[in-house]
Amino acid sequence: MQYAGRVSGHPRPIVGLGERMSYLQARMMELLPVKLMSRDNVRSMRIANVADAKLPFGIEPTPLEAVAPVYLKGAYPRSRFSAFRYKAGRKPREV
Repeated sequence: MQYAGRVSGHPRPIVGLGERMSYLQARMMELLPVKLMSRDNVRSMRIANVADAKLPFGIEPTPLEAVAPVYLKGAYPRSRFSAFRYKAGRKPREV
C-alpha cells in the first residue's frame, strides 16, 4: 500500500490495527448502508493468498514495480484527467 501511494503521488500514513480493533472496525462498517468491509473479510485477510503454482499457457508473472507506475500514475502527466473528462461527457484528449 505504501508503494502504491508513493507511485500514484498520493502517499498516506498506514496505521496497523490489532486483531480486536480490526474486528471492531469491521463490525462498525457492517452497519453502514454500503458494506465496505465485514468481519468475514477480516478473518479471510489472516490467511495468506499468494499461490506458488505455475501459471498455465506459458504466462510469466510480472513484478508489480514494472507495471504499477503506468497504472497508478499514468503514462503521461495529465492522463489522470481522462476520468474527469469521461464523467463530464467529453472525449479524452489525444496525446
